[in-house]
Amino acid sequence: MKTLSAVLFAIFLCVPLVARAADTGFGSLTPQEVFAKLKQKNVYVFDNNDPEMFKGAHVPGAKWLHPSEYDPKSLPADKSATLIFYCMNEH
Repeated sequence: MKTLSAVLFAIFLCVPLVARAADTGFGSLTPQEVFAKLKQKNVYVFDNNDPEMFKGAHVPGAKWLHPSEYDPKSLPADKSATLIFYCMNEH
């Protein structure tokens, strides 16, 4: 579980839009690609901006998730799900 937490934390610090796709691994997505994925089943979007920014605007259907203080139960149990994380961080 510690390894999973470390990997997820690293994802949060990466590029603004990151996804896990079974056929391509980790990578960047354009807003258009995210929009297309939102139409698919088993796709989850997580906003890692500060709560005030999330309240002001976020991707439709996104859940707010603190990048380093979250409960693993906040993530889907299905390990084959596509997870998309984004933030305004430039890293």
